[in-house]
Order: sequence, then C-alpha cells, then structure tokens
Amino acid sequence: MKRNFLSAYQQDFLYTQVNQDIFMQSQKYYYCNIEGLTDVGCKRPANEDWFDKFECQNGLVAVVCDGMGGARGGREASQSACDVIERCFQEQYASKCLPGEEETFLKKTLLSANRFVFQKALREEALAGMGTTAVCALVRSGRVYLCHAGDSRAYLYRDGQLAQLTHDHSYVQELVDCGTITVEEAEHHPQKNIITRALGVDYRLEPEFATAQLHSGDILLLCSDGLTNAVPKEQLEQLLRTGKFYDLPDLLIRTANENGGPDNITALLLCVEEVR
Repeated sequence: MKRNFLSAYQQDFLYTQVNQDIFMQSQKYYYCNIEGLTDVGCKRPANEDWFDKFECQNGLVAVVCDGMGGARGGREASQSACDVIERCFQEQYASKCLPGEEETFLKKTLLSANRFVFQKALREEALAGMGTTAVCALVRSGRVYLCHAGDSRAYLYRDGQLAQLTHDHSYVQELVDCGTITVEEAEHHPQKNIITRALGVDYRLEPEFATAQLHSGDILLLCSDGLTNAVPKEQLEQLLRTGKFYDLPDLLIRTANENGGPDNITALLLCVEEVR
C-alpha cells in the first residue's frame, strides 16, 4: 500500500523528540519523552491535521488539531489554532498559569485560538466555513491538564489499559449520552463525523477541561479521529503494549492505513519515565 507522507522537510519539523518536563513526585524524579507523526491517510487528497509540541516553564505542551473546510481551509484552521495556542503560552503562561489556574488559562487559550480562526474565516472568502477540533495537554508537576473542543481525543495508557480522558463533542456522543444508541452502535453510525463544538465556526465556544495524575510508565496519547475510527481500542492497547515507544507513532499510523486509512491520521504520544 502506498503511504503518502508529508515531505521530508515537514517530517523533520513535525517528527522530533523532546526530553523535558522533569518533575519530582514522592521523592522520585520523572521525565517525559514525546513523539508525534501525522499522515494524510489512504483516501483524502490532502492532510488537514496539524500538531505541535513545545516546552514551557516547568512544563511540556502537546496539541492536536483536525481541520475542516476543504484542503486549504482545513489546514489553515488547524495550523493557525496550533500557532495561536503556542503564542499564548509564550506570552502569557509565566504570569497567568500559576498553580491552580490551569483550567482558566487553558480555556482562555482555546478561546483565543477560536477567535483568531473565526475572524480569519470572516475576512477571507476562500476560507469561509473553516474550523478545527483541538485537544491541548499541559504536563507539569506530575499531572496532565487537558482542554479540548471537538472529537480529537486524549487517552491515558496505564498497566495495559487505555482510558479515554476527553469526552467527544459530537452528535453521536450525545445520542450515546442520552441512551438512544449504544457505544457499539456509535462506532458505525453514519453521522459519526458530525461534531457539535469546534474552533472557528462560531464566536462562542465552550472548551472542556479535565486533569489526571501521571505515574512512571504512563503513556499519554493525543490523536485525531482518523486514528480512533480506523483502529479499535483493543488493537490500540495491543500496539501500545508491544511496540517500542519511539516507534509507536509510525506503528499506529501504519496500522490505521492498513485498516483502510479513510481519514487523515495524527498520533502524538508522551511517555513518563522515572529517572534512575
């Protein structure tokens, strides 16, 4: 099967390793490795996903966005959202994200990205209707702080089990929540791609926040629905259990493509390890 990856330059930019965010917990020191990759998949003409990862003071940030609105609009929305999120961290994190203020800061950051994408779509006719999902993770002091809008997800893999940390903002998820359909029925629902929240489609947005404690050996996975729609949870758990960490992004994407690759695919993984 032909695999249509990004150019070598884009891969160098998007596929890098960071050993950062060393933190102490119970008198033990931990550090985080992060690896990510994005791929166009087997069916789409262009890749509208984008991801970013960068350091901040005493922390590490990971972002995945899944754009919509055509090849140009989708990529513009997802990349712009990542750029705004990184700029907010660069300019405001040190003064406005003190301990206990993570939720407020992350929500305001996604609101800033939403406003930027929305206003850009209004100004440029060719970009009308563009938008993007977003899931943003801040790791510091032994915890992950998450903020998201849409159906791009964050998972925590621990002791062989994969747990979803985010709640999809989608029409099908609402049907599941109210008991109209089962989780199993949702997996193959014809309207699964309809999302109820996204950056850039309205000047109003209600991002959702979550947080979790991290332990040595944990793997945090941020991904677009191109991965989760193509690779079942049980198969993801098997790949995370048997694959080497630095090979996991390529392994996950290759598996999604082998399963049909109907959409763009992005996988960004962070591993917590004890310093010995």
